Amino acid sequence: MAPPQPLFLGLDCSTQALKASLLSSDLRVLAEEEVRFDNDLAHFGTRGGVLHGPEGSGEVFSPVLQPVEALDLLLERIKAAGWDVDSIRAVSAAGQQHATVYWSHEASRLLGTLDPGAPMAPQLLRAFSRDIIPNWQDSSTGAECAEITAALGSAEQLADATGSSAHTRFSGAQIAKFRKVSPEAYADTARISLVSSMVTTLLCADGDVKGIDESDACGMNLWDMRSRAWSEPALAAVAGGGGDTAALRSKLGLVETDGGRVVGQIGQWFVKRYGFSPECIVLPGTGDNPATFLSLVLRESEGLLSLGTSDVVMVSTAAYTPHPEYHAFFHPAQIAPPSKDGTAVAGAQAEQLRYFNMLVYKSAYVGWSPLTPDGSLAREHVRDKYFAKCWDDFNAAAERLRPKSAADVPSRTAFWWLLPDIIPANAHGVHKYEGRDAASAGSVDAFADRDAEALAILESQMLNYRSRSSAILGSPAGLSRAYVAGGAGKNPTICAVAADVLACPVSKAVEWDGRQWGEAGWNACSVGVGYKARWGWEREAARQRGDGARASIGFDDLIAEIRRARRAALPAEALSAADAPDDEGVANVAVPGPGAGAYDAAVGWWQALEARALAGK
Repeated sequence: MAPPQPLFLGLDCSTQALKASLLSSDLRVLAEEEVRFDNDLAHFGTRGGVLHGPEGSGEVFSPVLQPVEALDLLLERIKAAGWDVDSIRAVSAAGQQHATVYWSHEASRLLGTLDPGAPMAPQLLRAFSRDIIPNWQDSSTGAECAEITAALGSAEQLADATGSSAHTRFSGAQIAKFRKVSPEAYADTARISLVSSMVTTLLCADGDVKGIDESDACGMNLWDMRSRAWSEPALAAVAGGGGDTAALRSKLGLVETDGGRVVGQIGQWFVKRYGFSPECIVLPGTGDNPATFLSLVLRESEGLLSLGTSDVVMVSTAAYTPHPEYHAFFHPAQIAPPSKDGTAVAGAQAEQLRYFNMLVYKSAYVGWSPLTPDGSLAREHVRDKYFAKCWDDFNAAAERLRPKSAADVPSRTAFWWLLPDIIPANAHGVHKYEGRDAASAGSVDAFADRDAEALAILESQMLNYRSRSSAILGSPAGLSRAYVAGGAGKNPTICAVAADVLACPVSKAVEWDGRQWGEAGWNACSVGVGYKARWGWEREAARQRGDGARASIGFDDLIAEIRRARRAALPAEALSAADAPDDEGVANVAVPGPGAGAYDAAVGWWQALEARALAGK
């Protein structure tokens, strides 16, 4: 009897839920389960997975035991669903970025002595020195951000060193505030984790708090991207004037620079309580954005447009291009050379360092009041104001005016900054211009042709993304492919305009369900780290059999290899279907039309008008 095929598990601990994806060896998503915090753990009293401090404080956080209890419940649901957990050979986790977890000095003993006869959460009541996890929505650390910025010299210098300017949600500012307001609890903190490394620690349950993944560490304002070590000036700012930076360094621990390195085996608590195989290995966790990046296997110069309530753009690049407007991260699945903190990768051939940059356009919510940022809510605002809340009318208007040839260079654009935005920093107001010469274009309250309102906002947003992604890539050509996700990614007109303006195909992840091709409906974060688990297992199996070349296979290379094999195994009807993708797992939903060339000449025009809008002219 043939042995069962190995399976792989990805976990996603987000703001609102803990999700699991079970993957086959050829990366098909076999099953998914989730625990919704508000509904399934209602005793914590969260809304949207979080709690809020006093009105006006800007404090947003979640109970530290919430993800631990969620893991207990998730495993019970996995058991009830009959998952073959004994065949799972590797697991990795994703966690909401920036959020910090504080372990007590008792944590190591408690993690190493878990009783498989009881749930995990009650046994870890004393494992944490702080009973909350500050959430990425927290905005209470303005003073600490200013201190970190001053320590590095300026916002530009901080971004150059750590990949980002200071943000209130970032971990460094949150740790500094905790040290100030709760000095005794801070002193009682043995280690500080991010949510991703917290879940990794729970999965191993061996008494050791696992290191923070390097890609996730880039969201802390503490990791120096150039020296690849903890930033001494940033540590000093967080530790306070004359503070003990050595103690803070010890609390933060070493950083995992190899996203496919085995950091431990699945804990005996999981083996004895739920039937996991002791052969199951654990790979470093990473942040939710890096995990989403992995689920699409973004190659150099490719990007992701997440068109939700607020828009997020990710750009894959081989160059480190920091800027105060956006965030630079290390690639979450690369075999990196050793960092200066000594995190070496024994026996692995180092690849060239890789990065991705992320542009975040206005957060969708402050507290619980919906805003209208530069994303879907701004698009919806235009739809409601001019097109009677009807997307069909909005789309028809944009389609009527879309350039039909390269000669149809845009002459109208609009900036809808209904509240101060992030990119450009503190941009505010509604500004509309008409005229092909940026210097003399007229500022108007409304376009004479109402239909221009629809096309103008779409073009302006996409020119924003093209302008800044081109700067990141150091090439006017910009992105070679843009994946699209989020609600607006289902709108064919928005995708078509994106393809025209960005001058590249707009694509989605797709899969064959046995009857037809359709958009992949799985959870991107947990699938992304499931891919990483598969990559780490492949390398570890090769290492154990002495295959050095295979032990250093790159993430992209392995996924491409698996996808080619999966395509070769597809039935004839899948390959001959009218909508069959050229690449297994990737289909174009829009390609540049005949008028796409019109935007080549529009980028500089739009940039000049953005500068006018920022100056209020």
